[in-house]
Amino acid sequence: MNKVQWTDDLSVGVGAIDKQHKAWLQHLNGLTESLETHQGPAKIASMLDFLIEYTHTHFATEESFMDGSNYPELETHKAKHREFKEILNDMETEFRDDGPTPILVESVNTLLANWLIKHILEVDMEFGAFLKSNGIAVDEEG
Repeated sequence: MNKVQWTDDLSVGVGAIDKQHKAWLQHLNGLTESLETHQGPAKIASMLDFLIEYTHTHFATEESFMDGSNYPELETHKAKHREFKEILNDMETEFRDDGPTPILVESVNTLLANWLIKHILEVDMEFGAFLKSNGIAVDEEG
């Protein structure tokens, strides 16, 4: 299993978002482990559903912070979030139709992890830099 570990270089500088990113990675690692150790359809479905719901919550938090700080790239960022939600929905459909196939395991293990890390390092970092360069503090409670 390829666990995705949090490192400080993934920090966007917004405590609430960083905390959610850490939790998201933990849930992704849990889903990957469930798939790879064949923990059964009910357990995997539960973990996949939780990850999908958590993703919606996290994206809503990010978008709220962006909206509240008048982030000029908000709509572009939302489009990237929609793209990821579609990927998750496709994976959920694949799981419901075919079960925990090796292709699904590989997709979760690489596609989701790679998308998330790339998104944090490129897109979310831009938001953090925007906040810092404009001296904007956000509500950390989100």
